[in-house]
Amino acid sequence: MKVNIPVRMKNPWFWVGVGSVAITAIGVDPQTFTSWSAVWMGIKGVLSNPVQLCTMCLAVLSVFIDPTTAGVSDSEKALTYDAPRKDSHED
Repeated sequence: MKVNIPVRMKNPWFWVGVGSVAITAIGVDPQTFTSWSAVWMGIKGVLSNPVQLCTMCLAVLSVFIDPTTAGVSDSEKALTYDAPRKDSHED
């Protein structure tokens, strides 16, 4: 599996996706995390629950996979990028 992770990490939308998917996968209720100690208890709860941990890992993995390529690897072109590609659209 070849994925250009450093480029993905430079894209803020990647982090939005990872955070959203992880929060959804573990079934977080926003009312639960009212303090940092509650956040830490939630993290420990996920780490101690194999089903939640597996679901979260698979959900985060789905953010890494490029759906425009076959399999789980990036295209050869995408592997050469140093930063997220910015498409220019001509109207």
